Parts: sequence; C-alpha cells; structure tokens
Amino acid sequence: MSVNKPDQNKEKSDSIKENEISQLKMVLKLFKLFIFSLLRFRFYLPGIPEIKVDKLNDLIESDQAPLLIDTRDETEFYGNIGLSYGKKYGHIPNAKLLPLFQLSANLGHLSSFKDKEIVTICPGGGASLVAGEIMIKAGFTNVKSLRGGMNKWHKKGYTTTTDENSEDMIYFVEVDKTESVKDRPEIVDGKYIGELHKTLDARNFTCPKPILMSKKTLGKMEIGQVLEILTTDPGSKRDIPAWVKVTGQELISAEDNNPKEFRFIVKRLE
Repeated sequence: MSVNKPDQNKEKSDSIKENEISQLKMVLKLFKLFIFSLLRFRFYLPGIPEIKVDKLNDLIESDQAPLLIDTRDETEFYGNIGLSYGKKYGHIPNAKLLPLFQLSANLGHLSSFKDKEIVTICPGGGASLVAGEIMIKAGFTNVKSLRGGMNKWHKKGYTTTTDENSEDMIYFVEVDKTESVKDRPEIVDGKYIGELHKTLDARNFTCPKPILMSKKTLGKMEIGQVLEILTTDPGSKRDIPAWVKVTGQELISAEDNNPKEFRFIVKRLE
C-alpha cells in the first residue's frame, strides 16, 4: 500500500493550481486579442458610413430603395444552408448577390451606379464595411454598410425571400468564364450517339450556378444544337431536368458518371 507524503500532495496541488492559472491567463490573452482586433478593425475603417436596418426598411417601403449589394455566399443568400450562422432566412427582396471575394473583379459591371446610393450587406455588418471601403476607393461616392447585417434585419422581422432568380446575380466572372464552355463537334460514347456542339463544365459549382450557366450557354446556341453539361452538385440531378422541362427543351440523357459527378445532354428546341 502506497502512502502519499505531505510534500508530494502539496506539489501536486501547486501543479494543479499553476495549470489552472495558466489556462486562465491564456483565456484572458485571447479575449484581449479579440477586443484589440475589433478596435483595430473599427479604427481601420473609420470613414465607412453605416445605415440602420430601420432606416433601410423605411427607404424600401417608400420606394426609395438604394442598390443593395449582398456580399455573402450563395448558400446564405438563397437560404439553402447558411453555413456561417446556421440561418435560413435568405436575402432582402431585390438585393443583388456579389460575394465579397469577387467584388473587386466585378466593379466594372456597376460603373453606371457610381453616384447612386448603395448599401452593402453581410451576415453581421463587418464584411460589408470592407466591401464599402473597396467600393469607395474605386470611386463609388454614396456607399453605406448595413449595421448589424442580415442578423439584425432578421431579428427585426423585416421581409426576406429565398426565391432564386438569375437577375439576383450581378457578378459574371465565374459564370461567363469562356474556358468552361468548349466546342465539341464530335461523335461521343455509346450512351449518346450523336453530335455534341458544346460542353459546359459546371463542376465544383453549387446551386443555382449550374442552372444559370446552363441557361446562358444554351441560350447562345442555335435551335437543334446539343449541349453536354457536367456537374458535381447533387442538386443538379433534380434541378437541371426540371429546368429543361419548364423551358421546353429536350433532355436526351441524364447519368451519373460516378457518385460525385453528373452528366446531362440537352438539345435546344426553342
């Protein structure tokens, strides 16, 4: 039978206390770092004006709505997943989707709005300040950030929508990438014996982008021509056949090349 000596017990107790103090110090350091980061962030963007959600809602209801630029990703914008905050409330009606990381590359598409009132939107009001700074530096003269972002808008109970509309999207860099569309004047495998005029590579894009890309590409093709569409979004197994049916085209083939890749062959009829 082993017996702990008093000195050993004291050393063990001191070690536990020292460990607890070290953990507390670490938490305090992280908290101080967080506060410093917030203060530094606010100091770094001192000149970006903000608009409260109440004021923005008043403008919208009085038909004086500014141009709304939503800088979130598509899943948050359309309320499909809401990865960052677990929300599913979509976007403000008539807002335009322009993700923050694509903003600089697409400002040319907004050149006609340089003097119009613009409100940038994000989940909590931080990223929209960055978006506002980018736009102001690019020559936009009347840009505000929505204070509190969509979280505050939702808490106030103001109107949101999850409707998907191609007009919601105003960025074109990825959708219009010419390298993703290839001419295919050739006879292909036995699953479809015939001529493919173009192949649209929409792999690694999520809903609704494969639909938007397919619609745009097929719209540029002649009646009777055939488009091959390649995707990795499981939702496209439902969305593309439904889109083909609604628009009056012909779905020649829909197949799974493997569990993660899907292939559709669509003929333009009108």
